Amino acid sequence: MTTAVPLHNEKAEIQSKGYVYIIGAGPGDPELLTLKGERVLCEADVILYDDLVSSELVERFHGLKIYTGKRKDNHHFEQDDINEELLRHARQGKIVARLKGGDPFVFGRGGEEIEVLRKHGIGYEIVPGITAAYGASAYSEIPLTMRKISSSVAFCTGHPINKIKVPDADTLVYYMVASSVHDVLDAVVNKGWNDDTKVAIVQNATRYNQKIFTGTLGDLRKREKAVYSPALLIIGANINQFIEDNWYSKKKKVLITGDDEVRFNREKYIVVPLRTHRVDGADQKMVEQCFCGIEEYSVLFFPNRLSVTYFFKYLHEYGKDVRYLSKNKLYTLGNAAASELQNYGVIPDLCLEAVSPSEHIDIFRNKGVEHETMLLPCSTIIDEYLVKALIALKNKVTPLCLYSLANHEQDETIDLDFIDEIYFSSPTCVQNFKHCYQSIPEKITVTTANNTTETAYRRVFRSAEG
Repeated sequence: MTTAVPLHNEKAEIQSKGYVYIIGAGPGDPELLTLKGERVLCEADVILYDDLVSSELVERFHGLKIYTGKRKDNHHFEQDDINEELLRHARQGKIVARLKGGDPFVFGRGGEEIEVLRKHGIGYEIVPGITAAYGASAYSEIPLTMRKISSSVAFCTGHPINKIKVPDADTLVYYMVASSVHDVLDAVVNKGWNDDTKVAIVQNATRYNQKIFTGTLGDLRKREKAVYSPALLIIGANINQFIEDNWYSKKKKVLITGDDEVRFNREKYIVVPLRTHRVDGADQKMVEQCFCGIEEYSVLFFPNRLSVTYFFKYLHEYGKDVRYLSKNKLYTLGNAAASELQNYGVIPDLCLEAVSPSEHIDIFRNKGVEHETMLLPCSTIIDEYLVKALIALKNKVTPLCLYSLANHEQDETIDLDFIDEIYFSSPTCVQNFKHCYQSIPEKITVTTANNTTETAYRRVFRSAEG
């Protein structure tokens, strides 16, 4: 008699026990995330992410997001609290992504976290990331090794100050030097390095606001130059003359408001999306009321990508999925919203082109968008141009506010000193920007998607200047 052996279902086992992925997000540029890191984050139920992981990266994924930021003397979560969160969610059978800046095993405390997971019998994997030294090297054109000049490199930290190491290597790279850069420079000189040795400090490596200070050991020891976190110190003869005019510095930095990032060529531009939304702006009572009576709406009209993201977030929290929308037609305005909808396995019944607001009525009429009862998921700032155009065609429109317009708690305000151009994709984007920034520096070029947006920009900003 033969006994049947059940097939091993790895995914089911992971789901029943919970599983943790410790992932390196890279040094700052969201496009430096690895393919495996992206796949795992797409599958994750929970994402615990650090301070140096950008919101632009995190918002691409749909898991529950928990900010665990830690900076010197300002810890949102202590390490013990992070360990407890990892265990708590894993014990619930969830796929947990622990997303860390750079690489988890290069000054990232990944080793401490796997000790905790091992101790409690939780399965895990490590997904490496591009460490800050590699990012700073590439985006500043400072080779860490170079034939006939540097054949060895050492990675160190600037802490603790009384234990700063100076290894025997041709190139020295020090992480976390914002508050200890002069202590490190002194330690290097005391170890016998010449005052004429070249030095570079790279702040915010690979980000839009990357800044580089250069000089010699002697120069930088004498200068009281403020260094802000995150900062990396590179010391060695391989620091070359191309730093001030490297490939990254030649790109124009454009701040995008809205979903029109695709119109800017990444070979020529550094695209900086403006993130001004958060989930806690939802009218919970209205959300529940609309979901209970979802069949009353003949059309769900999604005006942008975020309206799709947050609608489905609340739909899932309500315990429903796309099958609950079987009686509704789903319309989108623009390709970004349509693409986001497809991430949830839904192809829109109608994808309208994102044209000038003045042309909305004609486009809607030509596509037969008339006499419908519509639910309009949106932010707390409602697009009046869109609503008026829909009502003009005898549509009954109910706005559903799902997110407010304010900075994330962990976000840093965009430093406009580094921005060359601001692009407004709609009048609503102009209003959103005004909530965060009272004025626009004169050196910045402002471009708009259409005449209506240009008029809104002039009314909101130019009239204030006058």
